[in-house]
Amino acid sequence: MADDSTIDYQHFFQALLEAVPWPVLIVDRSLVVHFSNQHAVHLLEAQESLKQLKLDQLLSDGVILGLVRESMQRERPVTGEYTWDSSGTAWKISITPLAHRPRGTRSNKLNAATNQASRSVYFAIAIEDLTEFRRLERARRDFIANISHELRTPLASVRLLVETLEDAIDTDPDQAQVFVEKIETEVQNLTELVSETLDLSRIESGQVPMRIEPIEAEQLVREVMARMLTQAQRHRVTLRTEIEQGKTMVAADSKQIVRVLVNLVHNAIKFTPSGGIVVIGTRLEESGSAQTFFVRDTGIGIRPEDLQRIFERFYKVNPARSKTDFIGPGGVGSGLGLAIARHVVEAHGGRIKAESIIEQGSTFTFTLPVAVHAA
Repeated sequence: MADDSTIDYQHFFQALLEAVPWPVLIVDRSLVVHFSNQHAVHLLEAQESLKQLKLDQLLSDGVILGLVRESMQRERPVTGEYTWDSSGTAWKISITPLAHRPRGTRSNKLNAATNQASRSVYFAIAIEDLTEFRRLERARRDFIANISHELRTPLASVRLLVETLEDAIDTDPDQAQVFVEKIETEVQNLTELVSETLDLSRIESGQVPMRIEPIEAEQLVREVMARMLTQAQRHRVTLRTEIEQGKTMVAADSKQIVRVLVNLVHNAIKFTPSGGIVVIGTRLEESGSAQTFFVRDTGIGIRPEDLQRIFERFYKVNPARSKTDFIGPGGVGSGLGLAIARHVVEAHGGRIKAESIIEQGSTFTFTLPVAVHAA
């Protein structure tokens, strides 16, 4: 073990500050900074060391300075939280008086030194960023509220239908059959909601392994075209393909990517009036490192306030804007399809976006990395 006389304690103390995973400053009663770590320098957006600068020059916020002065006055630790409503940034601020004794003080002089230094000279200010923690808390609360709401509606419908069915089963068999079919629809919606919720949870947590293999971009587009053509014809919507560099091999889990494209085409048909056009396409990006896939429609479009939230869990555009006679799996929708699509694409190392003009149509675009260039 090293002899105490060989240790550079000031360097050792500074190293300890740098080891702390959040911003820390040491100030005196005049609010002059004597020590700080790099986290504090970055947080306060300083260009150089904070040493000998005054805290009230670095922080203009009265709440934080008030906590520091309160600790100085009360001679004890003080903790508080501060939040910027505009940005959602949240800090936990802890101020702790630092007890010390003058250099060279011997044990027999300790009591006298303690009495002389009864008021702390230095104070440690630790700032812990709680922004991400608060965001996760809000996400958890929103998730519970959303799933409760989504389950409550179909369950209430099933209960009402069952009560009505009990009255009609003996007196009106034909009407009773209608109620049974409606119950089956609601149960199907519930099953879809639970299934998609579990799928999204597994994808977000990385529990769904992606079987990434080289596959032709054109093959993905044509498979979705074949699967969705009947639904498009039923709703009198023209379904087309636009394929460029279709032989390009992309690195993809074909099952998951087909699921993404099917969801995008399903939504496009749902929000495109009869006589409209939906296009599924693919092309190589100019960089040559990624392949773009897109679904473009001539539908009713998406409002700007909806567009910026379209990939959030459980978010739905106004259902009144979709076809009133739409028939197909998930006609109402769980609000999870686009959230799942975003996570699947990002798990492939790609990105997804949406563009739209009201009454002209929407385009959903995502990219996948190129595996092997076609010869």
